[in-house]
Amino acid sequence: MDRKQREKVVSANNNQYEIIQPNELGRRYTVRFKQYEYKEPLKQSDWIIAKNGCGPTAIASILASLDYNETPISIAKKMLFNQYGFLSNGYYSGITGTSMIYCLNKLIREYDIEYEIVKINYENPELMKDKIIEMIKNQYMAIVNVGPKPSVFAKEGHYIVITSLNKENNEFYVCNSYQEGDRQIDTTFSYEQIVKDIYKDNFDFLMIKKKN
Repeated sequence: MDRKQREKVVSANNNQYEIIQPNELGRRYTVRFKQYEYKEPLKQSDWIIAKNGCGPTAIASILASLDYNETPISIAKKMLFNQYGFLSNGYYSGITGTSMIYCLNKLIREYDIEYEIVKINYENPELMKDKIIEMIKNQYMAIVNVGPKPSVFAKEGHYIVITSLNKENNEFYVCNSYQEGDRQIDTTFSYEQIVKDIYKDNFDFLMIKKKN
């Protein structure tokens, strides 16, 4: 489904995602999948995206925003099912940072994308601030794991996507698949706010972009 087709579906009241249009402040075109609307278990499993699928949803939002035909369901299948269509041995360990990277390495073989993990020093996180802002300016999107404590993004551990930068305040636009994200389309978040809420036992900023 290309960009024009997706926008037609949205205009027909599809409730599982929405199109966020660019604005004059630097926000980029984004397909925001609503994780909480995917309530049916994946085929041949009891695994439900609405409960456990923020990782696949984050990857799908980035790829769909880059005009690739992926959804939370298709990404979850790549992460959880083996080549024969059955749940893999990693099913019961759930979605982790390791499985996110595993999935991206598979996707690189299908699509013209690249990724980079940017770790920060939590005693002095400002050291990486300029690099991360510059990467977002240069068309990277970032997956960030927040939580597990409640934050402005979710009531528990959750993957969000940093999509772009507001050029007036150097704060980030965020694609949040939880219901809290419904109210965050026009809100920007500072680097300091993101760092405060990061789950520190995962990758910090998983940067993804389309190759030039």
